[in-house]
Amino acid sequence: MVVPLASGPVAGPASDPLLEAEAELTALARASDYAAERAGVSARELRDLARVDAALGELPAVEAAFLAGRVGWTQVRALCRAARPSAAPPPEDEPLRVGVVLRVAPEIRARWFFARQLANRLAGHALSWEAFADALTGEVLSGVNISLELPDPESAEAGPTAPARGAVPRACAPPSTHCAHDGTSPPAPPAFVTALEDGLTDADAFALDARLRRALRLEAQHLARLGPLLSLVVSHRIHQTLGFRSVDAWAEARLGMAASRAKALLRVERACQLCPALRAAWREGRLSWVQAQTLIPLLVLDAAFPRRRAWIDHAARVSVRRLAEDVERALASVELDPPALAGGAADPAGVQNGAAPRGPKPRKVRLFFTAAPDVARLFRATLARIPLEEMLAHALQVWGAYQPRDTIRREHRVFARDGWRCTAPGCSSYRNLHGHHIVFRSAGGSDDLANLITLCAWHHQRGVHSGRMRCSGRAPKSLRFELGVRSGRPPLAVYVSGDVRLEES
Repeated sequence: MVVPLASGPVAGPASDPLLEAEAELTALARASDYAAERAGVSARELRDLARVDAALGELPAVEAAFLAGRVGWTQVRALCRAARPSAAPPPEDEPLRVGVVLRVAPEIRARWFFARQLANRLAGHALSWEAFADALTGEVLSGVNISLELPDPESAEAGPTAPARGAVPRACAPPSTHCAHDGTSPPAPPAFVTALEDGLTDADAFALDARLRRALRLEAQHLARLGPLLSLVVSHRIHQTLGFRSVDAWAEARLGMAASRAKALLRVERACQLCPALRAAWREGRLSWVQAQTLIPLLVLDAAFPRRRAWIDHAARVSVRRLAEDVERALASVELDPPALAGGAADPAGVQNGAAPRGPKPRKVRLFFTAAPDVARLFRATLARIPLEEMLAHALQVWGAYQPRDTIRREHRVFARDGWRCTAPGCSSYRNLHGHHIVFRSAGGSDDLANLITLCAWHHQRGVHSGRMRCSGRAPKSLRFELGVRSGRPPLAVYVSGDVRLEES
């Protein structure tokens, strides 16, 4: 697989089927969970890497230009989508994205958080903010008889649009001669890349996992060094001196970097300037890209100043799944101390329905997400007729009615205790839930609640019962999970109750 570094590409091991195989053998049910928990990047980025790697096998001229540094990562990704052999039609461009920004009272944010948790349970998986906004809008419009006049997509009311992800602007499109195949071979990769590729065809999923993580750590180290340089360009307006109207245009044309990645790096660097503990953890590789991005909305708050180092330590001890929920809960409740590590798997909703947040209350807090233009227009049009507070109240009332109320069935008592979601560390599933006996019934295990936990069908049948994962202890507060079990060697990762990480290899 090709991993884009600030100083050039690094080859590493993966393709889409291999990503699924690595996720499975490391006892993570889906590639998106593997991307966050093991690779430390977004699922889209990991899949982009795999798809580019597969496409470059058919595009030697593009590969040679990329390895020689004549085209950047954003450009090669776009070229690999469009420059297919003549028999294969190019895929459709990815949709445009627009930003939605809301300034709301803290208690409204708390209700937003709680309603999204209910929506996750009904959907069976963790919803993005865009998907939640779409579900919220649909629920309100189906229950309230109003007619909407949607704004013209081309009007200013529709909000600014961003270029399609991966699109190559005219200013940064490489000359056609760069991609003309001249019969020469790509330049030889550096020694550390060769070491990652050596014996690749004979490597099993565990070796692929280790190599991929090494390659992505190298990328993170380069990104950590690139952030301060980007900050200097912005602060001294160097891009304007060079004739570029914006940092986005400069990054795309001169660095071959998507504008979204440049902005994300600048966000990390600004947070690092506010929080030296974040800077040290990010540059030393103790925090992944996903962990850093998850922490930033909380660390930039002035009220979080005395707690920043504690949050960095907390992030290093828990799964990405729990970190994201803890940060979102802290922002919703305005209780900015990191929660205690000890304890069972509490209900992930956390914030009571409609309860006013405790702690110092800012007048307004910011809600921001990006969405497809049609989703954003419909959400804004609905919001213009119905206040967000009323939209959330309606959804909470309707979705709450669908929550299982049966407290007699044993499984329902277990599911309710575990928050109606899989308790396997890092798993994002809320669907196909099974009640699993920690000590198997065939081995004399009882039906007591302390011997039962909630697992999704994958982790129950293909994780525990296929030997990829082990679970022991007593529920809910004294559990031990071993992920990536392998013969004659320690497991890849060990967690205890609450998604707290003990060991990792």
